[in-house]
Amino acid sequence: MRFAVEEINNSTTLLPNVFLGYEIFDYCSNTKNFNSALSFISKNGSIRPKEKLNNYQPKVIALTGPYGSTRTMTIAPLFTMDLIPMVNYGASSYVLSDKHQYPSYVRTIPINKDLIEMIIHIIRWFGWNWVAFLGSQDDNSSDGLKLFNKYISNTGICLAYQEGLSSNANYSLTLKKIDMLNINVIVVFALPQYASKFIKAAIANNIQDKVWIARNAWAMNQQLPREPGIAKIGTVIGIAERLLSFPGFNQFVYKARGTTDVGHNDSEGAIKSKTCNQDCDYCSLLTAEEIINENPTFSFSIYAAIYTIAHALHKVLQCDMNKRHKNKMAKPYMLLEEIKKLDFPLSVVLWRTDVNPPQFEMVGTYEKLPEITFTIDNSLLPWHNNGPVSLFLFF
Repeated sequence: MRFAVEEINNSTTLLPNVFLGYEIFDYCSNTKNFNSALSFISKNGSIRPKEKLNNYQPKVIALTGPYGSTRTMTIAPLFTMDLIPMVNYGASSYVLSDKHQYPSYVRTIPINKDLIEMIIHIIRWFGWNWVAFLGSQDDNSSDGLKLFNKYISNTGICLAYQEGLSSNANYSLTLKKIDMLNINVIVVFALPQYASKFIKAAIANNIQDKVWIARNAWAMNQQLPREPGIAKIGTVIGIAERLLSFPGFNQFVYKARGTTDVGHNDSEGAIKSKTCNQDCDYCSLLTAEEIINENPTFSFSIYAAIYTIAHALHKVLQCDMNKRHKNKMAKPYMLLEEIKKLDFPLSVVLWRTDVNPPQFEMVGTYEKLPEITFTIDNSLLPWHNNGPVSLFLFF
């Protein structure tokens, strides 16, 4: 996020003579973080209910985050009731698409409806009809399972097994049940930490020649493709956000890691104690390499969220090449109208694990406009019995 903001503020064309400011809060507790949420929608420390939108000027004109559907649904009504744009990068529950309940909620990741439709497209493309669906015990997974059951009706696809994974789940037993049912296609719609444990358990239990369909939250896991024995478990098919390169991002991270207190002030400690019930000691221990090698889809979603807000602000302020309309005042609801016009195209990419480091090759497309079209070039897909290759679909 900091990288995107600095990039925008250094631009002479996107928001000329306008500088974006921001506050960051670590969302670690529903109750503790209501303080920060209320702070964002206040003006001079107070909140006026039912104020006219044209007169409403809260502390922030837009918000991005938090990560996760459950956390988002907890605080979203505070922002959406006054049409403050909530540009989310990590909550894909279809429930949040209800514009009556969340009128100003948008996101830079595919919603569960799109993810499930994409998964079903893949299953039908290859003619599979006997599958397992594994989620985790959270709102997002429950939403995904409900949609999956709804959309496979009249398709010939049979959901032969389903389970919600957790930290104390018996992964070996789950794998044994799936194997006994002769299920060869497994949709893993679980949280990243459970999906990672499950795939490692499959390796440890010598599970072979399966097809694993990954949701976007773990499809770009950087460690799993390097796990010894990963090629034996079969073919991994994942859905993730479209990736773009970020020139200068690596240098930014190295610089930020070298100067630990850049952009911070003495009041941050006091703010954190009021808004969060824990400190992220682990965050400060991360090396630049660990940050750079993290799942790149997360970085892209956040980067896209910030640029979505900036481009909307560009339109509202009527920015020209080197100037803006000086008498134009941006209101939250004005940004929302522009943000709704943005769209994120899709592409299909092949993840090859037979080279080091893994290489990505575009093999197909998924487009929603003007109509849904889904294509894969089968000639580009060497399956697991022809070599260790995984197929990933990127949003």
